[in-house]
Amino acid sequence: MIIISVFADNLQAVTARALARQLRLNYKTVLLWVHKLREVVAHHASLQTLRGEVEIDGSYHGGYVRPKNTQKTRKDHRKVPYRANDRAFAVVGARQRDGSIRTWVAKQEAHARPFICEAIEPGSKVFADKASGFGPMRGRFQVFQINHDEAFYTPEACTNGIETLWALMRVMGRTHRHIAQNYLDLYAAEAAWTLLKSKKAEGQAFTELMDWMSKPRRSPLAGYFQGRKRFLPVCQPDRTLAQWRPAPRKGRIDFIKKDGTSIEFKPRRTRDKTWQEEWSFLSADTFLTKPDAVPNGPGVYALFARGEAALLTASGFVEQPGLPLWLHEGASHIYTGETYGIRGRLLEHLTGSIRGSPLRETLLAVQFDLGLLQAAPVQEQRALVEGRLTEWMRDNVIIGFKSCGYVRDMERIILSATASPMNLARSNVNAYTKSLHDRRRRFRDQVVSAWPEVAAPTVPRRRR
Repeated sequence: MIIISVFADNLQAVTARALARQLRLNYKTVLLWVHKLREVVAHHASLQTLRGEVEIDGSYHGGYVRPKNTQKTRKDHRKVPYRANDRAFAVVGARQRDGSIRTWVAKQEAHARPFICEAIEPGSKVFADKASGFGPMRGRFQVFQINHDEAFYTPEACTNGIETLWALMRVMGRTHRHIAQNYLDLYAAEAAWTLLKSKKAEGQAFTELMDWMSKPRRSPLAGYFQGRKRFLPVCQPDRTLAQWRPAPRKGRIDFIKKDGTSIEFKPRRTRDKTWQEEWSFLSADTFLTKPDAVPNGPGVYALFARGEAALLTASGFVEQPGLPLWLHEGASHIYTGETYGIRGRLLEHLTGSIRGSPLRETLLAVQFDLGLLQAAPVQEQRALVEGRLTEWMRDNVIIGFKSCGYVRDMERIILSATASPMNLARSNVNAYTKSLHDRRRRFRDQVVSAWPEVAAPTVPRRRR
């Protein structure tokens, strides 16, 4: 109802994105609702009959072809197939003075003449410009034409009333930046209704729009976000309406030519479906023996642990439906990260310290909470505990890595598709992650705080 109110009160044009910001709603919701409002306005306008004095005119919209950047690659848009008018549509309008407005879309103004004749009562006075398509209407109406090369207004004929519709549509074009051609008739109907509602009493436009929307009727825009895009009804000379829709984008075809033969076209899959592809795996022992086996470029990595059942049980992890554990050669995925230097980051996790590796801190916190940390003098405990953890990871961890760009997006996709028990920074907050945070806090307060300070990790990380 709020969308209808704002739409009805607006006297020029308002974009769906501006409405979404103003009403704090989802942009897609507002866009579909505004399209539905335009459609119901166009439907009720098509039921009107014009009589008395009627002004007729046409205006071409769309078809602009932006020139190329460099002069040598530009085409002469005055020639076929680059001529802009070949891609433009004519919006033809008929306005009854002090009455309703009807609009149609056609490739040429003359193609809409049969539809104009059906919408105007016989014997009415018709005012038009010198366009050749309006001359044959003299047998049905009293036609008065004005030559705009000589004057814009004469006492005998004037089309300034319908010209205001084109002025408003130009304002709408600047506001919306671009009007999709398969919705051109709806925008034209909205502009016509906007002109008329400015002369109505306050609140009347909202009332009639609410009345139209409350009537049971299936919207032709049903399934908009499921890919069922609308066809534009285009007037034809034989009194029929052709269904027009823009050509599909490049690449959206079933077959492509390759070496003179047609092969099936397979569109590029999104990262959400290909994140498990192009991974390389090796054991931690192999990596520590030969670190050069892993590139030091940007990418994502994953750590898998053998015999993880005891570890996950000790940490309190419970597998959630819809978020399965990622398995590789009998080992379960426990941690994922993104970095701009894969090799250096893996060395931090496997041989570094808790200062540079959240994973190591989490693993030691779980051991401390279970009372499994080996007792030793404070001065020696850090080296002993860190060394034993490094040995365990060397023997039980499998490394997976994937070189890619958009590393944060890829990490987010992985974490949304599979469980990662030891990831805390970007996991959803729940009882399990809260318990791990509490364990790490107790471990830092009771154990790490007593350890002597050590230097920062010496393994360099690549700059982002």
